[in-house]
Amino acid sequence: MENYQRALNYETMVRVLQKADSYCWDLFQQVSNECDTREELPYNIRTYSEVLGVDQQTINDSYLRCRSAFARMDKNTLIIDSSSPVWPEHAEGIPFLYLQGDSTLLQSKGISVVGTRNPSNRGMALAREVVDSLGESGFTIVSGLAMGIDGVAHIEALAKDFRTIGVIGTSVCESYPPKHERLQSLVAQHGLLVSQFAPSRKVQQYFFMQRNLLMSQIAMGSFVIEDRDGGGGVKQALYSEKQGKKVFVLRETYDNRTYLWPRKFKDPVIINLSHNSGSLAKRALQIARTFGKRKADDQQPSLF
Repeated sequence: MENYQRALNYETMVRVLQKADSYCWDLFQQVSNECDTREELPYNIRTYSEVLGVDQQTINDSYLRCRSAFARMDKNTLIIDSSSPVWPEHAEGIPFLYLQGDSTLLQSKGISVVGTRNPSNRGMALAREVVDSLGESGFTIVSGLAMGIDGVAHIEALAKDFRTIGVIGTSVCESYPPKHERLQSLVAQHGLLVSQFAPSRKVQQYFFMQRNLLMSQIAMGSFVIEDRDGGGGVKQALYSEKQGKKVFVLRETYDNRTYLWPRKFKDPVIINLSHNSGSLAKRALQIARTFGKRKADDQQPSLF
């Protein structure tokens, strides 16, 4: 498994230091100047100890715990870094990505469809219509496998045989929420599952906002179907706006005065009719022609 040992060695450092990735990655680069980080860490434990300023026994104990966690990963998990040809162009500050499924989807034209975990019936219907239109126009559906709009988006994409990417806030060895374990498996089997978190990381609440940031980096834009002010979907759209990407909002959501967030964006793309989402998104993104769809002979997933 490419990058497996490097990622394992790096996560050992993270476990030992209990510091942010930016800090740990700089030290990992120092270690790589002194020894081959593709080798099993114990072979070069003296170097790690000197660079980290931590005793060898502590490092070795952490290595064994991380190795045990990594052993839980499916053997087909692909670990990539920024040197990979499929690395998302705008993804920054992330040492490794853990992938299950079709890694080439990271290079496809995707739009993130997100929203509240507690949607109305109208919101769920609109999400399906938006996904149908985007998928028919050739877009990959990117979402976060959360309850609510995210789940609706993935299920609709799978049911209609559209490309879909699920970006999660846990490692690929875990499922959150637990109810979406089957859905997560289907996304990995028929699309792509993406995580920036190693199996050795203990899940933290802020991981899910980091997940939203990664989704915004992977996708060409964010489509917020229905969300509360300050919700995760809205925050993700703000990430997209800061990156100079498009934010898509339905007209009926924009005109709903019970929400403040739709009018906070500088230049959102207002979609009047949900079933025109795909063509209007292509126009807004200046995409002149239809691009690749799934092959007709691809296996259709069996949903639940």
